[in-house]
Amino acid sequence: MRIAAVVPHLALLGLAACGGSDPAPPALNPYLGTLTITSAAATNTCVITHMVHFMAGTVDTHTVPAAGGDCLIFVNDDTAAHKPATIGTPSCPELNGPSLAQGASYPVPGVLSGPKTCHWQDALNPPAAGGGGGGGGGY
Repeated sequence: MRIAAVVPHLALLGLAACGGSDPAPPALNPYLGTLTITSAAATNTCVITHMVHFMAGTVDTHTVPAAGGDCLIFVNDDTAAHKPATIGTPSCPELNGPSLAQGASYPVPGVLSGPKTCHWQDALNPPAAGGGGGGGGGY
């Protein structure tokens, strides 16, 4: 019986959250991503290697779930140059890579260690001024 009493209240909360004059969120930069490392590194050798491919207009992976001891490589499969760079807090300087020409890759140095969540973007294609980002994607 308690569940039945809670459901109408949850429905009202949902309606209140969806209504009103809240502005629509800006379009996300299609070159944004999140790396979540769930544990400290147990080894200095890569257990699993995750790859993020820059492609024309997007990346193939916006969310990378990793464990400590995993590795990460950024690969440029686009004709334009791309440059991975950390954004936000915590800063994850290991994600700051060089400018990658077509076909180049950037293996993030060492193994990943956490726990932490890092956000990154393509520094050569940052979100447009005013919050727009070039049409879709997200993380």
